[in-house]
Amino acid sequence: MTPAERQTAAEQAVAEKDWNQAANLWEQIYQDEQSAANNFQLVRALVADQQYVTARNYASEFESQYLASDEGASVYLRALIANHEFISARIVIVARGKSDWTQAALTTLSAAENDAEAHLQSTLTTTMRHFYHLSDQPVQAQVADLQAARHLTMQRYLTAAKFLLVDPFLHPLTRSEVLYTLHELQVNTPVQMQWLLDDRQLTLCPAELTEVGADEISLATKQRLKIQLADQDVFLYENLRELLQLQLMYLYPRPELAITDPADWVAVLIAQQTGQETTNLSEEQEKMMKIQQKIQQFSLDLQQ
Repeated sequence: MTPAERQTAAEQAVAEKDWNQAANLWEQIYQDEQSAANNFQLVRALVADQQYVTARNYASEFESQYLASDEGASVYLRALIANHEFISARIVIVARGKSDWTQAALTTLSAAENDAEAHLQSTLTTTMRHFYHLSDQPVQAQVADLQAARHLTMQRYLTAAKFLLVDPFLHPLTRSEVLYTLHELQVNTPVQMQWLLDDRQLTLCPAELTEVGADEISLATKQRLKIQLADQDVFLYENLRELLQLQLMYLYPRPELAITDPADWVAVLIAQQTGQETTNLSEEQEKMMKIQQKIQQFSLDLQQ
């Protein structure tokens, strides 16, 4: 079957509502040309054929395109809700801003959450318990439970998340990820968070936070690194750019509490990662070096 014949057959299968055949054909077409248009046709067929997990995975490859239209968002949302990925579904709805579509979508999601509370209470309770006790798990195991928590209803997720944000034994990167999820959900009530470096607790409104690395001090630090290295050593620059972004994730949402001077932070970063001598450091640079070393140790813990 030629590509043209395959597309004609796929379109015919859609017209006849032979969704399994349509999904099989569109999957072959998509493998040949992985365009957003072909992805949508494939995901629409998979959803109609109730292959929700596969549909969700394919849709995530072009998530921004799905969010750009009511039709695309509706298909994506149907897959997420059918998979009981209630938190991801709510993030999709919130990301699209307020409209008639979002109001209808929130009503649909709330009905699905209520149905889950009525019929899947035991499963939800078990998932919530595992989420509550994330810090009891090895760091690698926390990733799976963190993903499983996206199957919780909004109220259950928020209740457990508030507890985790002040759990001093939780890996700080996991804690930052939980907070960032609350930001994506646009939670507009204050929460407490145990910060990375000391025993202080921050009071934050997740909805008012920026994205990771998008605040003024983070942008200035990234720009400083670019100025110093981008035209001198592209390979080193790319490596340190990725490392800096990871550091900013650890420091989220208050990098300014650690990066008191972007130039000093970048100087310490380059020295630490290239084996340069770190003598004659100022008091502030010494503090920054200790913070970067602490972050590096936390990252090493992730690999054990």
